[in-house]
Amino acid sequence: MPNNLMESAEAFKNAYLKLKQFINEDNGSELARAGILHAFEFTFELWWKYLQRYLDSLYVLEEHGPSSVIKMAFQNGVLKDGQPYMDMLRDRNLISHTYKENMAEEIYLRIKNNHILTLEKFYNDMSL
Repeated sequence: MPNNLMESAEAFKNAYLKLKQFINEDNGSELARAGILHAFEFTFELWWKYLQRYLDSLYVLEEHGPSSVIKMAFQNGVLKDGQPYMDMLRDRNLISHTYKENMAEEIYLRIKNNHILTLEKFYNDMSL
């Protein structure tokens, strides 16, 4: 696990670019879908932990955890719209805790159509 802000940024960047590659090379197979779901989980974890370290470098964080980090980032203007990030958190939790085939398909489509764009905006806004 990354130890500092720079390492966290690099880890998130690499995971994001790998997820983007998986999406671009998606052939619609069950294996490709599983790879995208797993890569999204991993990317989301690295994303929010990077965001937490970033916020921690600017403010004193009283609460930790993805929901608190997203809310604080939104309240402090780091994220312009918090809802897409909360949507990603919801989908990450659904993947991690309640795997159902039809739900996996819905989340897979949201990753490809929405979440990757949210992550791309964050990536570009942070100039990573």
